Amino acid sequence: MRKYTFFDTESAWDDSLHEGARHIDPAVQPHHRIGSKRIFAAACFDVSVASDGAISCEGMASWTERDYGDEREIVDRFFNHLRARNDRTAIGFGSVATDLPLLQLAAMEYSLQLPCHFLAQGRKFGSPVFAGRHFDLGLAMKGSGRTWHHLSEVILRLGLPAELMTTKKYVQFPTTSEGWADAVAHVELDCALLAVAHLAWNRAQGQAYLNAKLAALVVLEWLLRNRTLTEQVRAKVVSTCAELSSTIKDQAALAA
Repeated sequence: MRKYTFFDTESAWDDSLHEGARHIDPAVQPHHRIGSKRIFAAACFDVSVASDGAISCEGMASWTERDYGDEREIVDRFFNHLRARNDRTAIGFGSVATDLPLLQLAAMEYSLQLPCHFLAQGRKFGSPVFAGRHFDLGLAMKGSGRTWHHLSEVILRLGLPAELMTTKKYVQFPTTSEGWADAVAHVELDCALLAVAHLAWNRAQGQAYLNAKLAALVVLEWLLRNRTLTEQVRAKVVSTCAELSSTIKDQAALAA
């Protein structure tokens, strides 16, 4: 049994941190230094894969500033979720460059202890599994090359529609109830899409029992049944599932 927790965070620029950075170095440009950002939403998605390829979607949790008050509370709850699952590998996409620096800065600021997944273990710098039980899929796909893929590009190559990811790249800090609902749906969908990409990567790495399109359908149908998505996101996922089902049936008919 392989056990994973797929995670994603969303962050926004903090004006006071940026002004502090500009006070030290007036040449610093707006929205430039990642250290001037704070996390306002995070999500985790627990998935296990049995030796025969059976996929179990075991639960998803998300935390936002609207519901929990501030960055400290979001990060603390995120850490506690992982701490209770120290037998799982925490998987991000581009997390070594983005999520981990912000999570470590938050832990230092609020005197929080990192979960074991993110503790420094003295591994070689640049390795995708560079600390604890953490794996950066984006860095693993980059390898020693110079090309970084965006997660949306990976999902497109797996045959999922571009419409599913039209608002994926940027999430503005919400100012309305509708905006916060969009942020929750976004961060949870990102975790599901990361799971889809990682399961396909596992198949490419030799785990022959996995079928990438069937895995995507399992994950997205679970998301529809178990999470409160916005109407817009739900419609996109429903359409995607219908396309996947049709493709899988066509492939089965050809193989018969």
